[in-house]
This record gives sequence, C-alpha cells and structure tokens, in this order.
Amino acid sequence: MEIDSAIWYIEATSNYTYGNASAELEGYVEDSSFIEVPLTNGQILLSDVQDAYDKVIDSLSAHNASITANEKQLIVADISLKETDATTATLEVTSGFGTDETTGFLNDHSWYWGWELGTCDGSGYGVGWDAANKIAQLANYTIAVPTGSNAYYTDIEYRDVYPGNYYDANGNTLLFSDFQEYVLNHQCLSPSEINQYKSNLIYIGVQEKPIGKSLIHYTLYDATMFASCGYDNHDCWYMDHLARFKFAIWHADGGIHVEF
Repeated sequence: MEIDSAIWYIEATSNYTYGNASAELEGYVEDSSFIEVPLTNGQILLSDVQDAYDKVIDSLSAHNASITANEKQLIVADISLKETDATTATLEVTSGFGTDETTGFLNDHSWYWGWELGTCDGSGYGVGWDAANKIAQLANYTIAVPTGSNAYYTDIEYRDVYPGNYYDANGNTLLFSDFQEYVLNHQCLSPSEINQYKSNLIYIGVQEKPIGKSLIHYTLYDATMFASCGYDNHDCWYMDHLARFKFAIWHADGGIHVEF
C-alpha cells in the first residue's frame, strides 16, 4: 500500500472509531508522538498497516492517559508523514482532546522562532516547543466542529503554503521568514507577534479551503537552509515557517466512538 493511502486509512479509522468532534467540552489539549513503520520497496505491507494502526491507538491511549481531567474525549487524531528513509517511515501522531478543564487559549510568553528552543526568558520553559508550535496550537483552538453525535471526517486533502506565497500590503510575508548572516541569532517572537502570525495562518487557511470542505487542522513547521553568501562565502541562514492545512468533509452523525 502507498504511504499516503496507509496514512489515510489509519487516520480515518482511528477518528471514526475513537473520535467525537462534537463533544461539548470547554478545554482542549494537544499532544504528539512518533511511530516508525517498516517500508518494503517504498510501500507499507498490509500486515504492517495493521501494526501501524495498533501503534497509533497505543499512542492515542497514552495521550489520553496523560490527561488528568475528569472528562476527556478525543476530538481529532491527525497522522502525518514526518520523514522516510530506504526502510522506514516515521509518522507523527497528533491528538486533540476535549476536556472539562479550561485550558489556556492565550499566550503570554515570547518564544524562539523555531528549533524547539522554548521561550526566550532563559528559564528553559517550553524547550521542545517553539513559536511555530505555539502559533499552530493557538490557531487550532479556533477550529469549529459540527454539532451532533460522534462527528468524524473523510475525504482528506492537504495544502502546503510557503512564506513567499502570501504577503501583506507592505510586502511582508504572512508566515514568519528571517535571514541571518555571519552570526546566527535566533529571533524571538513576542506574544503580539505570535497572535498576528496566528491570525495570518487562519486567513491563509480561509484562502486555501477547497469548496465543500472544512478546515480540520493547522500544522506549522520551522525550516532552516544553511548557505554561503557574498564574495567571501560567509555563513548565512534562511529561516522560515512552512504551513500545512488539512481539509476534509465533516460527518455530524456516525462513527463508533470506542473509549480508550
């Protein structure tokens, strides 16, 4: 089976079986983990698809177990391809759980732009995360889900967007983009800048949305290109946020809704 087809099957089945996007809960918690799936001639064997599905459910169960809220429900499971080599595909499993506890939908920290460097205050808080993660998280909090029982989605479609695709009236990219030379200084994004980039991400999602589909999930990646610049070939770095938008068709009633 092609990798994309396997991902579609695993994601659709996990959401249909365990998800309930219409659950009426105030809080929202995201978590992610990675699984590895063996490849055979660039494809995933059917037997390995089943093993991968079991690993995904194990990951979602672990995410569920780590949430201390009294009430919790899987809203959405997002499975994406992180990387591949000749023998292995690494998949990222991202979950969004609704809870009965109010979570912080705001941000009052400055975050390094990328590289999972955490916040900029030197405390070590948030290491493993960065502004790209925070911007996408805040945008995902705004996604509306249908009413009804056991909502799920099908017919998934992705759109990838780069900083050079969208500009504001002053010629600035709507997604973060930076250039450094000679000495690498990781840029910090303030709470107001993070909020603006969140609004930009939501705006781009509206522009990219296919007819008849809804936005399901925002993903934002940090990317760095190392280069040599100028006549002296000095070090320079291009640093960007790359966005992926996930769209699908919601089904307001249906699904099995199995508890973890």
